[in-house]
This record gives sequence, C-alpha cells and structure tokens, in this order.
Amino acid sequence: MSIVAFWSKNNKETAQTLSMIAIATHMSVEHNYKILVVDTYFDNPTIANCFWDSKQVDQNLAIKKLNQGKLDLGNGLAGLSQLVSSGKETPEAIKDYTKVIFKNRLEIITKNKAQSPADQAKLEAGFVDILKTANRYYDYVFVDLQKGFDKPFVKDVLQISDLIVLNLTQRLVDLDEYTELKEKNELFASNKVLPLIGRYDRFSKYSKKNISRYLGLKGEISVVSYNTLFFESASEGMVSNYFLKFRMSIIDSSDRNALFISEITSSTEDIINRIKALQMGF
Repeated sequence: MSIVAFWSKNNKETAQTLSMIAIATHMSVEHNYKILVVDTYFDNPTIANCFWDSKQVDQNLAIKKLNQGKLDLGNGLAGLSQLVSSGKETPEAIKDYTKVIFKNRLEIITKNKAQSPADQAKLEAGFVDILKTANRYYDYVFVDLQKGFDKPFVKDVLQISDLIVLNLTQRLVDLDEYTELKEKNELFASNKVLPLIGRYDRFSKYSKKNISRYLGLKGEISVVSYNTLFFESASEGMVSNYFLKFRMSIIDSSDRNALFISEITSSTEDIINRIKALQMGF
C-alpha cells in the first residue's frame, strides 16, 4: 500500500497527468493491484476526459447518492473529505465517491463540481487525510499533484508520499533545475524520488542514455513517449480501451504502439521495484 505522487517543480508542460494515467491504467491491466487515482486540480478536465463524459458522471453520482441518502455529504473529493472528517470511512464508503474504470483494479476520484474558495481551501487542507485513508484500502494511490510549491498542501503530500515521480522534459535547463533541486532540498536527493521524462522524443540528442549519464543515474531514466493514438484516446475518453487493446501479451512487436507500451511497462516496473526497495530499506 503506497502513495505515489506525480509532481513537477514548475508549470512547464511535462505531460505529468497523462504520464500518470498511462502508467496507472497499464498497471491496473497488467498487474493484480487495486489502484486509486486522485486528482488534486480544480480546473483541469484532463483525467475526466481520459475515461468518461464528466457531465454524465456528475449526474450519475448525484442520483446514486440521492438513492443512498448521502447527497448531503456532497460528491467526489468534497464528499470524501467530509466522510473522512466524520470518521465513517470504510472501503465500501470510499467507493461511493469514486468512479470505477476496472472493477477491483482502477478507480478515479476527482472534484465533481465547482468549489467556493472557502470550500476549496478546506478540501486542500484535508488532502493528506484523504490520501492516508485511501492508502489503507488500495495497493497504490496515484496522486496528480499540483505543480510547484505555491499551495501549502503540496509539501505535505510530498512528505507523506512513499514515492515521488518527478516529471521532467528533455530540455537541458530542466535537467539542470532538477540537479539544483537535489542540491538544495535533501528530499529530492533521496531514493524516494524517481525522475521521469514525459512526451519523450527518442530522436532527440538528449536520449535516455545521455540524460541518465548527465544526471548521474545508476540505470536509464524512466520515460513516457509521445504516442499519437494514446494522446487521441486521452481526449476521447478511450484510454481504458487503448490499454485493453494493446496488452503486452497480445500486441505484435511490429505494431507502432509496441515501443510505447514497452516503455510504459518499463516505467511501471521502475515504480514497483523502487517502492519494494524502499520498503526493504534500500
């Protein structure tokens, strides 16, 4: 049971959210894990667009909770926050506030309606408790964490996370910023941090091998390449279908998606193996 925070130091485009979704979905398809994805953004529909029509989900959730007599608790993250505060959380109760993608494998929780500034601040203050509670019931809790350090809760979530997937680009300035971050903040110099390149371009001179050598990494850096079909699926609510269609066990090596799936598989294994090593004290 581990909390994995996907995070970037600044607001540059690192494909953080889609990298997390690709890895979480692939892991849920290929491994026997229960995974919860938590969205900490209030104005970014990326995760919702990956899997479903968000308006329809809001309507279905409201109807579901009305039938259960729970509508007064709210829905999505807001509802779960109140549930955790009330001390009434159970695995079954938490599921009432999630959207199931794959039964007993992958669930998503996000905000389902606009929050007032006061409600948003209250929810942000409760993120740590929400994650700790969810971590009791899921094998992995993947967190799409707001970028930078502007929000106070970000540092708290980074501290309690079992692993921080630090999202980078192939630009030299970003690689240097990562080195500087490790020098100034001991948290990011620890094995708890796993750097990952999103929208990786294999034709760049800043290849996995060269970047790993430049950063002084022991193995090759984790990557998620740009893949046209995946990115299209992510805007059409079809990500789950994509990973079911291109499973490791059935995809042909000549398929143009094979390399992308291979890299996702490798990055997934990097996360699993790093967490296992940390749990063993390495």
